[in-house]
Amino acid sequence: MNSERLPADVGDMAAPHGGASRRLIAAVVVIVLAVGGLVAVIVATGGDDPQRPGVAAAVDDADIDHDYLIPAGTGARIDDGEVIDILPAELVMTVGETIRIVNDDDRGHTVGVFYVGPGEELRQTFTAPGELSGECSVHSSGQFVLRVVAA
Repeated sequence: MNSERLPADVGDMAAPHGGASRRLIAAVVVIVLAVGGLVAVIVATGGDDPQRPGVAAAVDDADIDHDYLIPAGTGARIDDGEVIDILPAELVMTVGETIRIVNDDDRGHTVGVFYVGPGEELRQTFTAPGELSGECSVHSSGQFVLRVVAA
């Protein structure tokens, strides 16, 4: 008769480093759950950055406080070396005000954090104070800063 000893439980058959492997897997699971929870909180709260103004879509033309037109041919004028200052380098707005940028050009333009495609119109009403800044293709400085202040 064969009298080989059988292990008392499956744990006896684990590799010598089985406990370390289980701890690593548990740590990865905890990290994944933590990241997932953080993403859920950001999505649920809208990921609001206290330095960025709140925004809402503007609906009515009567609500427009700051109105800018990028005329047809602007891109070609820039290519020809003409100095273009369609918007100011810095614009201060009050919470509740609306900006409209109409792009009649045949190419898209960047205005701070906004991109206005050819033939498109951007309307934005600001609902909270903050600051947005970035490159601007329709100002000679190449920059645009939008500050929204409390009413």
